[in-house]
Amino acid sequence: MPTIADYMTNDEVMLLIGGRIKSRRLGKNTPVDQLADNVGLNRKTILELEAGRDVKLSSMIKILRGLNLLSSLEATFSEVLPAGEGISTRGQPRLRASTGKIKHGS
Repeated sequence: MPTIADYMTNDEVMLLIGGRIKSRRLGKNTPVDQLADNVGLNRKTILELEAGRDVKLSSMIKILRGLNLLSSLEATFSEVLPAGEGISTRGQPRLRASTGKIKHGS
């Protein structure tokens, strides 16, 4: 299976993620109906995600939780950013991105 990369379209990424979630579900021998009941979604939503269609983020979170995969997102979205990218020039945690414009004296 290909690696998810920045150059891919959203549709390509959704298709890969959906396929990987389906593979994990099948690897755990969990039928769609059982997963749907366990997470409070209808089976159509799960099948749409697995087919690479656009679903709500909250639905994806429920599915990942139901498959015990939610914690795998921690590596991607860890709280600490590498190389100090999350620290402002004053040494404080950044709260917003800058526009790149240079402010001139008033």
